[in-house]
Amino acid sequence: MLYVESINKALHHLMSIDSDVILVGEDLLDPYGGAFKVSKGLSTKFPNQVISTPISEQSIVGACVGMAMRGMKPIVEIMFGDFITLCVDQIVNHATKYHWMYNEQVCVPLVIRAPMGGGRGYGPTHSQSLESMFMPVSGLRICAPSIYHDPGSMLSDCVLNYDHPVLFVENKRSYPTKIQIEDKINDKNIHRVVLNNDNLSSQTVLLSLYPDEDPDTVIITYGGMAEVALNAAIDLFFEDEIIVNVIVLSVIRPIPIEDFLSQVKISKRCLILEEGNTIGGWGGELLSQIHEKCFDYLSQPIQRLGSDDTPIPSALMLEKNVIPSKEKIVAAVKGMIGLGKK
Repeated sequence: MLYVESINKALHHLMSIDSDVILVGEDLLDPYGGAFKVSKGLSTKFPNQVISTPISEQSIVGACVGMAMRGMKPIVEIMFGDFITLCVDQIVNHATKYHWMYNEQVCVPLVIRAPMGGGRGYGPTHSQSLESMFMPVSGLRICAPSIYHDPGSMLSDCVLNYDHPVLFVENKRSYPTKIQIEDKINDKNIHRVVLNNDNLSSQTVLLSLYPDEDPDTVIITYGGMAEVALNAAIDLFFEDEIIVNVIVLSVIRPIPIEDFLSQVKISKRCLILEEGNTIGGWGGELLSQIHEKCFDYLSQPIQRLGSDDTPIPSALMLEKNVIPSKEKIVAAVKGMIGLGKK
């Protein structure tokens, strides 16, 4: 099943079992079915549960906060995640605060779906990864499924079983990609292990070529960078016999630090990979938490790799030089273990 199909199937199921589940956003109606076709077929089958709105993200999120407070289960679709900046006030000062401000007499079960990330040539205002902007916001959960998770099951769990606001980050490059949630995946015999026993909306996955061998390093990442990291790990092993395990988070706030600390202690090296800017980003917070808990186990400082500190270029070739690539990851890992350029 493709990533986009998993989410679309989940939305169909949610609306069929609960009439309080409402999808709200721009250009959602058939035959268009949303900018990335996630809402395809929904308005035809559930005409009263799909609201296609004018272009006003601030109004969309504000209205859905009110719906959630009144017992409905709204799902917001932000057409491009870059536009999340237009509804910061509704998220930061309203949705995430009301539960505390009103002495837990109300809750806001709101899910905001946001397609993030570059790699498709959409330019500087349609290709960003801005989820790190919300890392300091108390009361907000940030989920970011990769192709090694089941995004539809994660979305369903967030809608049905979580009573507080969720920012649900979907990487745009993942939409047309097949999800891979088998114990052994692809022709390289990659082993996939879930490191925690929590529900589907908070799985941490370990990907390894040789699970019985201690890795030379681990890469910790999430979302669209997971596939890039795994491809780099495959190249590193077959070309240089470097064993790299990839840890893929599905929740980036709060960081499920206890899920993977043992893996960091075993490898003694760690590369944190994110598509967003490393300055003030998720990776810096993760680095700090790992250092606080297992500094004495590390053989060298933790390394970070993210996008260059520049707007995303409009030209696709230039964009590929800005965001993390397989080649950049390979070079970073080689540098960590002393095989980089002198």
